[in-house]
Amino acid sequence: MNTSKWLPKQHQEVIKLFEQSRLLERELRILGKKFATDINIDLPDYYEFERLLQQSRECFERSAHVQTRLIRMSASSADKNVERSFFKILLNRKAHLIRQNLRKRNLQLIFIINKMIKLMLAATYTSEIVVDGALLLCTLHNESVILAQKTTQARTQTNAQICSNSFPPLMSTPKKVDVGTILQIITKQRAEDCCSTLINCLLTTCKGALTVANEENESDTSSVEILRALTTNLQGPPEVGKHIDPIQEEMNVRRKASVNMISSGEIHTRGRGTPGRQVVITPIVKPEARELDESEHNDPAINFFDEMAAEAVAYNSFNYLVNEPDGMDLLENLIADEEIFVANVIMKVIKYCPSAFERELTKTELIKWVNRGTRGLWTQVGGSLEHVVLWWSSSPLACRPAACAKYLRDWLSLLQPDEAPEPILSTLKGLGETLTVHVTSTIWDKQFRLAVVSSSLPVDFPFEEGEFCVKNVAVEGTVCGKVWSELLYQLVQLSNTCDIGTIANELPLVEQIPVLHRLDHSIHSMRIWAANKARSLCTDWNMMMFFKVVHNDIGLCLEQLQYIRVPELSADDPLEVQVQVCVALRAKLVSEIKENIIKLKATCTECIDVLAAVCRTTSLASLTLCFPYFKHWQTEVLQERANEYVAYFFTQIYLPVIQATKDIEILKLTLKIICEAWLDHIYMKKTKFSSAGALNLLKDFDGVAEWINACEALDERLRETLSHHEVLRMCEGVGKLLLRKPEETISILPSPSKAGKKSDETADEKAPLPPEMFVPNQKRWLELRARDRRAVNLNCLCLCAGMDVY
Repeated sequence: MNTSKWLPKQHQEVIKLFEQSRLLERELRILGKKFATDINIDLPDYYEFERLLQQSRECFERSAHVQTRLIRMSASSADKNVERSFFKILLNRKAHLIRQNLRKRNLQLIFIINKMIKLMLAATYTSEIVVDGALLLCTLHNESVILAQKTTQARTQTNAQICSNSFPPLMSTPKKVDVGTILQIITKQRAEDCCSTLINCLLTTCKGALTVANEENESDTSSVEILRALTTNLQGPPEVGKHIDPIQEEMNVRRKASVNMISSGEIHTRGRGTPGRQVVITPIVKPEARELDESEHNDPAINFFDEMAAEAVAYNSFNYLVNEPDGMDLLENLIADEEIFVANVIMKVIKYCPSAFERELTKTELIKWVNRGTRGLWTQVGGSLEHVVLWWSSSPLACRPAACAKYLRDWLSLLQPDEAPEPILSTLKGLGETLTVHVTSTIWDKQFRLAVVSSSLPVDFPFEEGEFCVKNVAVEGTVCGKVWSELLYQLVQLSNTCDIGTIANELPLVEQIPVLHRLDHSIHSMRIWAANKARSLCTDWNMMMFFKVVHNDIGLCLEQLQYIRVPELSADDPLEVQVQVCVALRAKLVSEIKENIIKLKATCTECIDVLAAVCRTTSLASLTLCFPYFKHWQTEVLQERANEYVAYFFTQIYLPVIQATKDIEILKLTLKIICEAWLDHIYMKKTKFSSAGALNLLKDFDGVAEWINACEALDERLRETLSHHEVLRMCEGVGKLLLRKPEETISILPSPSKAGKKSDETADEKAPLPPEMFVPNQKRWLELRARDRRAVNLNCLCLCAGMDVY
């Protein structure tokens, strides 16, 4: 930069100041490169690191001093002549540009230091040097931020005026790194290790029960016993008046001592091992394999939790679990250790970076920051515990069968407030709620896939045992219907576990909405499958499978759906927008589910209507094949019993219905449809009946009652009801109408002979109507009466005689 051509020769101090600013820019750029490339984050060189910090501190101080002089140089003068001079205007512009360049380099170095702090604090907490170096960088960062704020001309000035918009963090004013930020970064990295330790602690609580079971040769390694042991060992503090466990009392004393150490500020980083303490590592012994019971053969969760229990024994090699004395409550110990860890971090901050606090720290504020950091740590654990359990562990739960995750989720939902300490209890409850989404998606995908595959196969397909449903389970309906009912049962149970109250803020609405959405879709799909399958079976006249679908499958699904519990919710706070949206979406899904349940109930009636239509068509088709020709009905020969086609016809049409269902209403309906189709076939063919033919038809109609009474598939009550059905009286009426003359009137009163026979009956009992009264249109049946042959022959003789006389 050549400045001699426009500055007066007597201003050597100005030239020296500009040269100093140029050297400072170069030094800031070099320091930024060293911080970014020369520092080993895993294990920095302490002496090199100290020297770099000292150089940066001196450079920041000189930069602040130079910027202050440049600000004074560019200040306006009270003398208007000096202010208007060309030299003053040019000096102000040059000082402003140089200061802006210097401030840009200054802020860039602050940005690099801030990034280095986050990288070092986020590294694995294995070396004290890394944390100490990060806290020393925090001190340097806070000092540079204070100096940068002093050299700012106006509070409204932002870095966007001097920094590129390619780096959004540079566009905001740099802020000090406080203790909250430090705790947040450290606990975020600590959360993953804490998740693994928590899982190991939960499984290690079963170690004593497993050891006792192995010594006594008892099969106590199943998942049910493991979870029972977990529940037993996760007991909270004893109530007043009860026996106090000395181990629990020792744990309480230890926690009080740790709190006192935190309050007094005498706490230091606890090492992994204590000098002079004997640590004995027991060999890893895997529990002996046992023969599963018959009820456990198809439970994949059994083997999974057995392996987890064995893995918990293997985790004895971990220092954390080995260094704990026998009988110590691991969950309480874990909480105390994490509190001590947070307190150690705060004490380091007080020692190496006191500028992270706004004022001098008191005992009350220290305990407050410990509680805040511990709460933040367990919040981080709750957010990442699901990923550790499902994906990040050595044997991820997501790679296991879906029943394993459901097993764990169901157990977590049964935890009570007195079964675990509060931070861990909230974490485990949150894990159970987040596992709901995973369990819902996996179980629904599996069950819905099985339902779709089984619905595409014939309903009477010979499925292998246990292929689509659990072994040794009696299936009343079809296999596909059983799969649908199991799917609905799983979804209803998941939804009910989410509705544990009526306060919207306390319910897992976000997790329940996918469950309700899948439940709505499943009910709709099941209804469509049942309607289509029933129509197909009815067309094939497969009544056995038809009624299994209509009665058993739909009834079983409706039975599962009647246990759904979806109370109405309301979001009282208008500021909680997310809760309001979730409540509205849940209400919409609940209304759709209820509407689909109503449609599913109406599907049974629709299927029966289809049965009625198909029954009529099938009856007419069968009569077309087996009904005798018209000459048979004009003969003069009387038959002693019903024709063979009656038994054949009812065996083909009515017997499958009788064997498939015992519903009296459906049996009466189908009998009525069959007999009406019989009469319609006679009328549509315009068959003429002689007197003998009409008597034979009456015999055929009487054969229906005889066939019903002889049917072994009907019990006595059903035989009595069906054999006296009104449609049989109508058929009898048609037969008697065919025996009458067209002009003969029909009386609704009984004949005198019949009245005499019933004279001994009570007067208030009404006499039955004649069968002809059950026929709706009597005149049309009179048209089917054949003319008498004798009368026809006599008329022919008369006509012939008349022709001879003529």
